[in-house]
Amino acid sequence: MPSDEKIAIRNLSAWYGDFQALKNINMVIRDRSITAIIGPSGCGKSTFIRCINRLHELKRGAKVEGEVILDGRDVYKMDPVEVRSRMGMVFQRPNPFPNMSIYENVAIGLKLRGIKDKEYIDKVVRESLQKAALWEEVRDKLHELGTNLSGGQQQRLCIARAIATNPEVLLLDEPASALDPISTSKIEDLLVSLKKEYTIVIVTHNMQQAARIGDYTAFFLNGELIEYGKTTQVFENPRDRRTEEYITGRFG
Repeated sequence: MPSDEKIAIRNLSAWYGDFQALKNINMVIRDRSITAIIGPSGCGKSTFIRCINRLHELKRGAKVEGEVILDGRDVYKMDPVEVRSRMGMVFQRPNPFPNMSIYENVAIGLKLRGIKDKEYIDKVVRESLQKAALWEEVRDKLHELGTNLSGGQQQRLCIARAIATNPEVLLLDEPASALDPISTSKIEDLLVSLKKEYTIVIVTHNMQQAARIGDYTAFFLNGELIEYGKTTQVFENPRDRRTEEYITGRFG
């Protein structure tokens, strides 16, 4: 296993009932880098990252075949709770827990693990909000509802919540698609800073976003992985005609 290999995807296929959403995906996700997943709507992007942390199987009628190897271990032979503790997930729309304060939103994962040391929880909440570039904006209102924050702040709160439990991988499903350009820029800057500590996989409908922040880019089409490589290569010298047609806006 190469030293920078974090996740190896081997012959991964996924279904919703009779519909095959992913077809024999093979790729390696590098440690402490940003991998952007691009492609038109319905191409399997979101299904792909949900398969990585075993969320796909929670859907009724869903099925997965193949392997997702995390640090040499197949996640489909691991306890799903361990898998999801090692992989934080951030969804398309900000989803702070309602009726919970900013502090409680970040601390909830620690408390669910049975951690009761208030001094330790305080420290992790502060550090997580700092890493999410939110601390200075909320330090004086930690006990106000998380849902009172702006959309961009709510998404950064969700990122803080995801990293509070110290995962190794961050999976993000179009985290900026519902945000304004300024908030989007903050999320992008945040992810670039976080890749020093985490392996990041981001699904994005925004090709410019993939080009700005992705170290690697994977292009999906109709459930197939069409092309995968360094972002500069995929965007400047695509090997597959379909990649070029998608990037230049001829379809999608």
